[in-house]
Amino acid sequence: MNAGFLKRAISSLIDITIVFIIVYATFALFGRTLLRNQVPDFDEIFATYSEIIDVYNSDLALLQEEYNAQLELAGEDQLLIDEVKLNYQEKVNVLDEQNTVDIEPYNRPLTGYFISTIYYFTFGFLILMSIYAVATKGRTLGRTLLQIKLDGPVNVLSVFFHDIVLKYFFIVLVFVVSMYAGAILFLLSLIIDLGLMSFTRKRSTLRDILLKMSVVKAGYGY
Repeated sequence: MNAGFLKRAISSLIDITIVFIIVYATFALFGRTLLRNQVPDFDEIFATYSEIIDVYNSDLALLQEEYNAQLELAGEDQLLIDEVKLNYQEKVNVLDEQNTVDIEPYNRPLTGYFISTIYYFTFGFLILMSIYAVATKGRTLGRTLLQIKLDGPVNVLSVFFHDIVLKYFFIVLVFVVSMYAGAILFLLSLIIDLGLMSFTRKRSTLRDILLKMSVVKAGYGY
């Protein structure tokens, strides 16, 4: 009997968590240092950037306190309230403009580092998940714990396309380009999977149908 949506979703969540933890561990052990070494004087640049941001946040907090105090003094006088709001917004705009000027010299090297970090996690996840899925022939820890397994033409190519390309690859790539678009695509894929598994006789997802595979219950007591 084919496994239901909940079992498949939980097993995927377990596998994603395992892989992400390993990728993060490699990043903490050597990846972070490796990427920072690509930026000349990273420690000095990042320290100065952090100081500028801390000063900006502190000044913004003081403006907020001043604004709240002036609003309280204005009472119910709408003219005074409007004046306080306008004055506050003007000061915030000046502060934002100055902060933009202050951090501009540090944006390019730090932006490169942050983009490299995103790429590290993105491709690290895809590569490690690919190795994990193919090496286990789809019998991942998540599926084992939930007592489900892949059924059909299970081989290196079919597992790679079923568990990586049609499941994570496009979502992850879109997520790199746009976090919001990636989140929307992820939710859309869940809705499509849930719809197909709820209203088709074999409870198959689109990737199951395309590859003529299925995820079936492997244990007892169901």
